[in-house]
Amino acid sequence: MDQQIERPMKSISTLIIIILMSILNGQDIRTINLKSGERITGEIIATDTIKHTISIKTNYGILEINQDQINSEIVTIFLKSGDRLKGTVIAEDKLSIEIESKVGPLTLQKSIIENIDYNLIKSTAGVIEPPKKYKLGMDRQIDVFYDPTGYTLKKGVLYISGLSWGFGLSDKLQVTSSWAGYFSGNFNLRPKLRILRVGTLDNEHVLALGAHFHSRATVNKYEWIEDSFLFAKGHYDNVSNEWIETGDTTLYYGGYERIGTIIDVPESDRRIIDQYETDLFWYDTEAPDPIAYYEAFIAYTYSHARPGESGRISHTLGAIFGKHPDKSELMSRIYYGGAIDVRKNLIMNYELFYDPWYIEWWNRSEEIFNF
Repeated sequence: MDQQIERPMKSISTLIIIILMSILNGQDIRTINLKSGERITGEIIATDTIKHTISIKTNYGILEINQDQINSEIVTIFLKSGDRLKGTVIAEDKLSIEIESKVGPLTLQKSIIENIDYNLIKSTAGVIEPPKKYKLGMDRQIDVFYDPTGYTLKKGVLYISGLSWGFGLSDKLQVTSSWAGYFSGNFNLRPKLRILRVGTLDNEHVLALGAHFHSRATVNKYEWIEDSFLFAKGHYDNVSNEWIETGDTTLYYGGYERIGTIIDVPESDRRIIDQYETDLFWYDTEAPDPIAYYEAFIAYTYSHARPGESGRISHTLGAIFGKHPDKSELMSRIYYGGAIDVRKNLIMNYELFYDPWYIEWWNRSEEIFNF
């Protein structure tokens, strides 16, 4: 008889906690996973302790769900201190999560949580499991395309990609480098220091400072270059094939080139046929030599969890400043980068930027793939 009373009492306690959390936090928008494989998202508005049901207000009406139909959730919680806890979810809101663990009930503030892994208790055989939930993908991105975010690698983490490598010296300090540049003698290093990290796993703000040092870089910065050249006008005699000069003319060049590029036409080539006078269309290009080049950057990232524990969305604002020896002014680049978790191991990135020294490849005078 005692055992029959204990189970309903535990169910009632769990439901009471859920309702109390809902009252304290206003709307308690939750995603309920059923043993049938269905998922229902809405606001918990009522409970029936006698019938053991929960009433949920959804976009398509109010549903009454029996507690026995709900899949329990087991979570593994990773704390920022390095500790790891595991238990069944009792209740969760924006600020905290309560679990039933082997050491008893625990209430954890999300400000001390690094990540939460969700797993559903297996249903009866033949029942389709709902998709696994997650708050954080495989890892936080340290870059969006080529531009830095506010995040750094964890201490001791080493990664090697097709073009670069990186290592976490501490949880706040990392170094990365493009090893592809080593083949051209460009020994480069980009340290980044995270100076601020506040918020919770659901809403987090991070700020980082860093620099990029190049020993021998071909700087991807462009400017409009124009010049004029004096040409001899004339033609070749049809009989003697000798050049007969009839005057001179000035031909002009204009195009987007890398900073430091020199445009020239050898004296021996400065001839033009009378009837073909036009703008300059043949010339020699002397590309700039690789130089030592330095940049400094600042990056701020705001990251927040998506509804229904389906990953997160990150927004990064950053600015990069560089000094080219051929220019007196600082070169600046301002960017916004976004990241959306599509799956736990797949992120969609997008970026907008303003860089007055960047020229689209189709407007560059050099070859298309030489960028």
